Amino acid sequence: MKKIKVTAIIYVKNTVKYIEKCIKSVMSQTLQEIEILVIDGGSTDGTLDIIQKLEKEDKRICVLYTSASVGAQFNLGLKNAKGKYIGICEADDYILPDMFEKQYKIACENQLDVIRAGYYQICEINGVEYKFDLKPFITNLQTETMIQPYNETFFLEQGIKGFWNGLYRRQFLLDNEIWMNETRGAAYQDISFSFLVQMYANKIWFMEKAFYCYRMDNIDASVNSVNGIRLHMQEYEELKKRLENLGEWEKIKDIFFSWELISYQWFLHQLPKHQRDSNSREVYKCLKEQNEKNKYNLENVMGKVKNLAQSVVLGEDEFICNILSESKQCDKLLDYITSSFAEEHQIVLFGMGHMGNIVNLFLERCKKEVIFMDNNRDLQKNGIRGKRVYSPEELVKSISNIHYIVANVEHGYDMKKQLIGLGVRKDKILVCDNEEFFLRKIFVRA
Repeated sequence: MKKIKVTAIIYVKNTVKYIEKCIKSVMSQTLQEIEILVIDGGSTDGTLDIIQKLEKEDKRICVLYTSASVGAQFNLGLKNAKGKYIGICEADDYILPDMFEKQYKIACENQLDVIRAGYYQICEINGVEYKFDLKPFITNLQTETMIQPYNETFFLEQGIKGFWNGLYRRQFLLDNEIWMNETRGAAYQDISFSFLVQMYANKIWFMEKAFYCYRMDNIDASVNSVNGIRLHMQEYEELKKRLENLGEWEKIKDIFFSWELISYQWFLHQLPKHQRDSNSREVYKCLKEQNEKNKYNLENVMGKVKNLAQSVVLGEDEFICNILSESKQCDKLLDYITSSFAEEHQIVLFGMGHMGNIVNLFLERCKKEVIFMDNNRDLQKNGIRGKRVYSPEELVKSISNIHYIVANVEHGYDMKKQLIGLGVRKDKILVCDNEEFFLRKIFVRA
């Protein structure tokens, strides 16, 4: 029998709509020396029938059974894994055929602990699949080379941008006792796993290419759970206990606080508007008590959430205003899309980069006439997609009473100020600077 190079772990419960595509994407890997461990958590919707059918078709598949906790399912897979590296594919997602082959080659040649790659956010609308690629990290890191962290928070400072978009050396996980928590519930138990991986890993590689296809249109996904905040809090409580037991808490507590803030801010943003206020107050109470007890050094908090961390000290109203500030821009856009948008024929799209491309696809699907605008002089000179690109100064002078959608993740606020400075009314400017919100709440729902 050939030596197993990669063990793919797929944990599943009641994902009948997606599970066949998921498993077949792993079966179709160009790297043949793999095993596929499918761990079912008590499916009752026909998922198990599909899994057992595929198990008969491919001897590399082994079906295991445990409780419906993602942590328990993953841990059972890891305990039974034989591969040198571990890959993860969640049951409603799928992977491209060359993911394991290309990642395994790099990982082995460099004896990596972790390799991560870009990934696609995907959604299917009327039989058409849309894919939008993302980088595997938050900050501007060097790719296609081995990185050895110069301090223990280096990798942690990248935050979480998908833990399933790469491979993990199995012995690295076992040596450092990196498992998922087996607490009740089936969501967010990967937070501690990701944190510990990124704390302990010494040899890391980031690939530019995207392989993993992460589904945005599954209404049953954990991101849509109304109990998500409590599950987050429970997970961070468990992680804190683990760090204390390891003797790492005092050294790592400020970056831990950063992760918490990022997690809560992200999840609150996913909630329906009427649920945000009460959940925000619950989060504030939790964080205020933590900060008083743990005495975090707010100067050491990650820059992305430094202002949010400081608002914990300033009081509940300041904190809620801060943590929900991004949501207000998105709500304004969503309210527009669900109201007067349907009656309008022309719309100005300001920003022709990655976010602009996504918004343009949406507008085209809604049969709108899109007028392109950007600050890039080359685009103004040469156009894009066979259409003219206007400068803001030129276009604002020539049209009136039209809505502008600012599409830019990093500079959306500054671009809005630019339009206001040119005389555009505030109520005519919509900012789209959160890709995940736009895809989940607008793109897939229209």
